[in-house]
Amino acid sequence: MDRFKSILVATSPGRLDPMTLRAALDLADANDARVTVLDVVAPLPVWRRTMNVEGRVIDIEAELLHDREERLRHLIEDTRGGPDVEVVEAVGEPFIEVIRRVLVEGHDLVMVGEPVAERPDEPHLTSGVMHLLRKCPVPVWVMRSGRTGTGRILALVDPDPDDPIRDGLNDLVMELATSLGHRQGWELHLGHAWTLAGEATLRSSPYVGLPREMVDVMVRDTEAIRLGQLDVLAVRHVTEPERAIHMVAGAPGVVLPRLADRLDVDLVVMGTVGRTGLRGLVMGNTAETILRSVRCSVLAVKPEGFVTPVKPARRSYRTNKELS
Repeated sequence: MDRFKSILVATSPGRLDPMTLRAALDLADANDARVTVLDVVAPLPVWRRTMNVEGRVIDIEAELLHDREERLRHLIEDTRGGPDVEVVEAVGEPFIEVIRRVLVEGHDLVMVGEPVAERPDEPHLTSGVMHLLRKCPVPVWVMRSGRTGTGRILALVDPDPDDPIRDGLNDLVMELATSLGHRQGWELHLGHAWTLAGEATLRSSPYVGLPREMVDVMVRDTEAIRLGQLDVLAVRHVTEPERAIHMVAGAPGVVLPRLADRLDVDLVVMGTVGRTGLRGLVMGNTAETILRSVRCSVLAVKPEGFVTPVKPARRSYRTNKELS
């Protein structure tokens, strides 16, 4: 399906990653989409924006914006060899301006480059990218380099028939994952983490008193139920030979990043849900843990109808045509 028709590539921070640009252009070709590159700079103090030199007023901010726009334009031409990408310069807080641009111009995908941390104990996402993942109303694709190009995509899902918002998000994750898999020729995998609620207490508490064998049966029944729910979700979107379902026992924030590493995937597609109720929806700790822990690229989506807390504002950006 041609899901994405208007792709916004955000610089991060103040630089455009060539890998992200190439990926955006390839995706645009596959979807007959348009691409816009947005570069956001911090505003200068009022007293530093202009200077009067020998009777000539120099607009310093405008000159800096023009320099950045020209550098981006040359990078784009070197990458693509054509002028069909719009370059936009904005002044403000980067993640806010990206979301405002999405709201005003109707972009349906944001792509941003983010380097992998050099040390495993370092956060793998900057605060600006985390703000985008939490608050942007459209899917956000965080591109990371250093993968081996295995051509594998991992859709992380958590079926819940009692929660229509969460279950609808699972369908959206599957739609995007299968669409990208078909378009890119990638191998699709499904991942799900499960546990028997309260298993440790059921096994160890002196106040419960259940036989170990009974708890074992409950664990097996829980696994079977979850596998059945996964199978129902999978058959709605893909056929049997195309899918590989991976059930991993344990805390999702721990075992799912390990699964992504073990499968050596290039892209994880996942939803970001903390609680239901679209206006009150926040990203949960589990989603944040997974996003910070996986080392591959991530495409994060929110439920249909999600309302961002960022409000549109009067246009604060300049296009390449206005800067030329």
